[in-house]
Amino acid sequence: MSKARRALAMGQNVAVRRHLMYALVEADLTEPRRLLREHRERTGERLSQTAYVVSCVARALAEFPELNAFRRGRSLVFLDEVIIEVLLERRIGDQPAVGYLPVRRADTKSFREVHDEIRAGQAARHETIAGQRWLEMVPLALTPLLMWGMRRSIRWGLRMGVAGVNNLGLGTGTAGWGFAPGAGTLAVTIGGITRRPIWVEGRLADREIADITLTFDHDVIDGAPAARFARRLVELLAEGASLRDTI
Repeated sequence: MSKARRALAMGQNVAVRRHLMYALVEADLTEPRRLLREHRERTGERLSQTAYVVSCVARALAEFPELNAFRRGRSLVFLDEVIIEVLLERRIGDQPAVGYLPVRRADTKSFREVHDEIRAGQAARHETIAGQRWLEMVPLALTPLLMWGMRRSIRWGLRMGVAGVNNLGLGTGTAGWGFAPGAGTLAVTIGGITRRPIWVEGRLADREIADITLTFDHDVIDGAPAARFARRLVELLAEGASLRDTI
């Protein structure tokens, strides 16, 4: 394992030593996936499903600004900009790696703008990961301490935000949730998507349902507002509004 990958593994120990809440939710993606399929059939372009989730998370976060914050000692620091950190698969040399792409002002951007940013980040998968070059220079023993400090850094919060989206890539037809602590206040992990019969307006309907895990930092947010955020996010995901505005 490269030094950078070992350092990231050590950083996970810092991430899990927090007071975390997990919510396992099911989101009806029937309508947005229909719109994505129709766009592909019409143009041949495959649009990013992750970008759609990022757009919805950003809009929900803008509606619940109490989540757009992080703990710094005895204080909470609230950000006035919605930044969604997207985890991207990378390969540095012969080692697998994770890249972190901050989508700034994500709540003000169209789905197409978010899509283009993520595609550009995926295209640069063999480049050195921005913001992680210091991992090669810092002694491994100091990595947990530095990551602990970064999570409380206003400068880092303004750069990377407090919310992240990770797509496990389980694919259609595979059910399952993924648990990820994330580095900030909110982590959204996209699991599998399956077709299931569910009750819709008093009758059974075949729908495309995504398994999504929401991870909250309990030091920042309590259960009731976290539940309200989760409900709103599920509503936004089902509507497909940001897709209709773009494609």
